[in-house]
Amino acid sequence: MRPCPGSEPPLVSVDMYSKVVIPIALYGSELWSNLTQTNISAMSRLQHYAAKRIQGLPTSTRSDMAESMVGLNRLPAIIEYRKLMFLHKFMSLPSGSVSRDIFTRKLILFVNERSRIRLGFIPDVCQILFKYELHVLVNNLLSPQHSIPSKLEWKSRVNSVILRKKTYLWDQRMAADSDFLRILQLAIEPAVVYKVCNRSLYRNTMLVIARLWTRPVTLENQVCLKCNNTFQDELVHVICECPSTLALRNQFTDSLASILLADEILRVIELDSVSQTLSLNLYLI
Repeated sequence: MRPCPGSEPPLVSVDMYSKVVIPIALYGSELWSNLTQTNISAMSRLQHYAAKRIQGLPTSTRSDMAESMVGLNRLPAIIEYRKLMFLHKFMSLPSGSVSRDIFTRKLILFVNERSRIRLGFIPDVCQILFKYELHVLVNNLLSPQHSIPSKLEWKSRVNSVILRKKTYLWDQRMAADSDFLRILQLAIEPAVVYKVCNRSLYRNTMLVIARLWTRPVTLENQVCLKCNNTFQDELVHVICECPSTLALRNQFTDSLASILLADEILRVIELDSVSQTLSLNLYLI
């Protein structure tokens, strides 16, 4: 699976996907309730396919790697965000409005366990509030003299707690799964390989590196068809060892200083053995 010739850079395509496809696909998701794991898996397959197609990665590539490489959030987290923003709309309704009174009454019944309803928006949003430790807001909403945060304040707080939770889960994944160390991803954000791609003429090289990053490591001896040398990690061999890529490797490393920002150079140098090998030429620039 490869991008179409002349197609947009991956980060441009991801931006279009996030602004056009996701809002259409998740239209009305604020009111989706009782989603099963089957529902979530069916939904997520759309994004898995899009992330791999945009980057030209094989369909066998791990979906979590493909999504993280371009900084895509998981769809369930996006749905939770939309539900929390929809809750703010209810909280911001004028005092005495029919919709707000009905919502508040049902919320009180549910919180006090006097409601038989266990499906719908209120059970879902209460579960989300507890998940992100925002349940104190329910108590504030039900208090006689409650104050409602502005939309901007609420949006900032919701983004902050979701990012904190996402970072915590990502750190756990990084600690438990050594494969992720190869793609230089310390957070779910666009990989440095695509930031370089957007500012240079080395797009094809960047796409090749991205494909190598996301390939599983077998740690079995293999023979290179180009140089007949034995290797275990294809990424390390192609980028750092194989004589057939020496000219391209020298050309690429010599131009890193003009392609990368200063903080990105430091990040590349410090992260892993592949980057450390590439950094040798940087000291000569």
